[in-house]
Amino acid sequence: MEIQETDTLLECPWCGVRHFLDAGHARYILPHRKIAGELIHVPYLRIKGSLFTCDYTGVHHRIIDTTVNATGMNVLPPTLGVRPQAMKLQFASDSIDTTYLKHRMKWQDAINHAAPAPHRKMQPVLHQEWIGETLATIYQPLILQDSIVLDGVTGDKLAKLPKGKDIFAPIRMANLGWHPRMLPTLCPNCGWDMDSDKTSIIHCCQNCDTAWRHQNGQFQPVGFATVMSSQPGAIYLPFWRMHGDFAGIELKSLADFIRRTNIPRVIKPEWQDEPLAFFCPAFKIRPKIFLRVASQLTAAQQPVTEEHVMPGQATSVSLPAAEAEEAIKLILAHTAVAKGNIIPLLPEISLTRIDTTLLFLPFVDNGYELCQEELNIVINKQILAWGQKL
Repeated sequence: MEIQETDTLLECPWCGVRHFLDAGHARYILPHRKIAGELIHVPYLRIKGSLFTCDYTGVHHRIIDTTVNATGMNVLPPTLGVRPQAMKLQFASDSIDTTYLKHRMKWQDAINHAAPAPHRKMQPVLHQEWIGETLATIYQPLILQDSIVLDGVTGDKLAKLPKGKDIFAPIRMANLGWHPRMLPTLCPNCGWDMDSDKTSIIHCCQNCDTAWRHQNGQFQPVGFATVMSSQPGAIYLPFWRMHGDFAGIELKSLADFIRRTNIPRVIKPEWQDEPLAFFCPAFKIRPKIFLRVASQLTAAQQPVTEEHVMPGQATSVSLPAAEAEEAIKLILAHTAVAKGNIIPLLPEISLTRIDTTLLFLPFVDNGYELCQEELNIVINKQILAWGQKL
């Protein structure tokens, strides 16, 4: 079986049995050459995701895929370059006759290192968030020949060590304990085989209309609703709908939101008591499209008729609710027409409470795009498929 870095489901191609793969922290190795000497695998921390930065000019974004040397040893390259993207990775395990080295760097330090430093001429950063980041350890193979260290991928000489001194001894790992756990994708409520694809973090049961997420070694229920379509063959895309209490800004109702953001809409009297909801795609997609779709849905705030029915043709949920909650301030800043009313306040704005629900919205497939006709939202199908690799 071949498992991609974003896969959460293990399905046997022969018998079709499916299990949720609880591998914990993902670890991979680069292929190595068969060269005489001792084989050692050195850890590099890989950070891949969308980085959003807010300054006085607006919300900026970029996709980052980088690696950081986790040992801190200067004799080793600071990064793996394009090797993780260009080479075929394998799961790290104790079945290989090698020595794995320990981390010396914390994940948060690696994430901070991966974020590019602002240029001198840039505006000061008021808010920054990683959305949909994937963290993994990539092990670079080394060949140790007496005091010579060779690159296990190319065979090139990397460094010469002091004779008789093993600089890797303090960080050699003895016990790995990396065995992944398998959880059958059977509905905890009715025992039915749940529907989900390899990248989904939410598992849906069509038999009893329930949704589940993995937490602490078991499946926990997820609240959801569906806006049913009268169109035959509609495709349902998942979104996180979030209600929260703000500190640092007055945003208690839909009327407050329209006044603050200066969206060109006439405020109706009943909107003074209408609770404000933020919407965020529950699937990974390019950051530019992510902000556009989230802003369109949040700005629309149109009442919909919901049902507690699991739709038949629903795409997978690949963005956790916690990531969507981190995007609320980004969506607020991007949606605002009068950005001066919002962006300077971002450092002081915080959320004291958040209620999150999964909402399935119907889209019509016109061949090239998926269209939500009532809200006038269009998503290119190729971009949607490409986002599954983020």
